[in-house]
Amino acid sequence: MKTLAIDTSLPTGFVAAIDGDRIAVQTLPTAGEHARLLAAAIASAAAELGWRPASAELVAVVRGPGSFTGLRVGVTAAKALCWTTGSRLVSVSSCEVIARSTAAAVGRHDSAVHVAFDAGRGEVYATVVVPDPRSSTGWHIEPGTLAAAQAWLVGLPPDSIVSGPGLALLADSLGSRTDIVVAPQAAWTPAIAEIGRVALLRAAAGEADDPATLVPDYIRLSYADEKR
Repeated sequence: MKTLAIDTSLPTGFVAAIDGDRIAVQTLPTAGEHARLLAAAIASAAAELGWRPASAELVAVVRGPGSFTGLRVGVTAAKALCWTTGSRLVSVSSCEVIARSTAAAVGRHDSAVHVAFDAGRGEVYATVVVPDPRSSTGWHIEPGTLAAAQAWLVGLPPDSIVSGPGLALLADSLGSRTDIVVAPQAAWTPAIAEIGRVALLRAAAGEADDPATLVPDYIRLSYADEKR
């Protein structure tokens, strides 16, 4: 299935065209530039596999958690693609993508993964992703919470598996918890190929998102909304 995958949830974004075992990736390297670069990156990724964005049968987009501006750009672009091409839209949580990569990296496919994101202000947005055979993708995401980064680390139960970009805030403290399993750094951020795999699993189960109602999973409200 010809798939376009979009991830603008972090400062560095990615776009990929996926067709079977073939994948072409374009990087959006500069924070704040996703809106300007995204359309060209989508076209370039598709062209590398010999087709156009209009040929996509599935559009996969990371719905979050992430920053307000970045997520809005990616989700809006995915919706526009689906409205104009008739492609199916499937959203993906970066929590699950990171948990799947982490489970593979540490060899613990039957254990929950604690995933943390940098929420700014010295806080993390943290959630737990649990293996669930009833889910179309094999995982269930618990509701997330905001917490002070150090307090979250201290409160983790022994033998916890931890991952996510928020661990960068705790680089100097992770060694103090010798009783937890810290994922390799390569697994802390969403892998674009894994985003495509999760989306295809959802699509194979008949799941899809309505472009008219899909909204991003923001880590916190925008500053303007918080002031209001």
